[in-house]
Amino acid sequence: MPKVFQLGYVALGVSDFERTRDYYVDTFGTTEVDREKDGTVYLSVGYHHHDMVLRPADGKSLLHLGYQLSPGTGLDDFARDVEAFGLKTQKKTDSQPGIAELVEVEGPAGNVFQFYEAMEAPAPGFKTGTVAPLGLGHVAVISPEAHKLIAFYRDFLGFWETDWIGDLANFLTCSHEHHVVNIVNAPISKVHHIAFQLQDNSHQFRAADRLIAGGVPTKWGPSRHTAGHNVAAYHYDPDKTLIELYTDMDVFMPELGMCQPRPWHEHYPMKPKRWDPQFSAWEVEFGFDLAQG
Repeated sequence: MPKVFQLGYVALGVSDFERTRDYYVDTFGTTEVDREKDGTVYLSVGYHHHDMVLRPADGKSLLHLGYQLSPGTGLDDFARDVEAFGLKTQKKTDSQPGIAELVEVEGPAGNVFQFYEAMEAPAPGFKTGTVAPLGLGHVAVISPEAHKLIAFYRDFLGFWETDWIGDLANFLTCSHEHHVVNIVNAPISKVHHIAFQLQDNSHQFRAADRLIAGGVPTKWGPSRHTAGHNVAAYHYDPDKTLIELYTDMDVFMPELGMCQPRPWHEHYPMKPKRWDPQFSAWEVEFGFDLAQG
């Protein structure tokens, strides 16, 4: 079983800070629950203390990813296991609001991870009249050392590989969601996109209407992906980070090594497979270079 059970938060360095913060609060529908002296803000989708962290920076960057450890996985034992795997760790106490203790790991290719046992849940509530996602779903990262990053997720954290797109994209999960992380093999290092789940397909159209009312155009979709079969639409936040809104993600059953059957599946059983470099099951032209973002 995986050592973690969910992606907790994504932390970004943001150059266009105030516009980006306002977008996530006023248009997207998160709540600012904390702000530090350096301007870092902590944003909650609705229940957890934070799902996103935004920090003022000279240029945009992925600062770190936060993962919640599976029950019974203690921080000290986890840190020892990480060190034995060959990576550096640092235990931090009260380093950020909402989390009393965490272990920070310097991962492959400069990726930084934070692992924690528990997070406060002030439950500020889910907003209405905005995009109002249900929660943070997955993150896609581009790495020139994708094989090392995949090995960390698969061989150390215990993630399951669920699909591949050619030799470019690798999909892994620690839960019943088809993927929690998508690792793209390309000669740059950055976040490709951050994905949030919507309530149902009708909310795709409501979200697009609310985005454009806030001056944010939808750049691609909605369309159904191949790997994962999620119905997805994409737009950019004000700092040019690509945001995916999705519904209908495949449900992965690790006990059977397959996804729950769905009418739109191309074959049965839907087991992990290597897809041709086609991103839309509907053959809609995908509007982004996966190796660039």
